[in-house]
Parts: sequence; C-alpha cells; structure tokens
Amino acid sequence: MLTKTAVILMGLGLIFFVYGAWCYLKISQELRELKEEDLVAYYLDLFYRLLPYPFWSAVAGLILIILSLITGTTAFLLDFNGQPL
Repeated sequence: MLTKTAVILMGLGLIFFVYGAWCYLKISQELRELKEEDLVAYYLDLFYRLLPYPFWSAVAGLILIILSLITGTTAFLLDFNGQPL
C-alpha cells in the first residue's frame, strides 16, 4: 500500500514539476529580447508570468517528490523480507 502511494506521489510530483519547468523555459524564451534591453523589467515580467500557476505547480511537485521519497523509504524499511525492522 505504501509503495503504491509512493509511486503515485512521485508521478504526480514529476508531472507538476515538469509543467513548471516547461513553462519557465517557454516564458524565458519569449522574454529573451527584453532580457538584453532591461534586466529588471525581464525579471519582473518573468515573476508576474510565473507566479499564478507554474511557480506553485513546481513547488507542489518538489514537495510531492520529497514526500514520495520518504514514503518509499518507509515502505521499503517496513516490508524488508516481510518483517518490520
């Protein structure tokens, strides 16, 4: 049961994190010309475009990945040779 939970959490975490990273790369490419002209405006515009969903999606993805690693480690330790440690 814990192993399935860990796999599901890892899958969701990877999907969320990849979505956030993909949006960052896409927005960064769109703002490349602005970066060369005005660096402060570039970072402000990048911040405003990433804040609603992509940033929090990536943060939630990282949290889910960490939780899945903890859950997977716990499942491995509790099911080691069918006997808890």
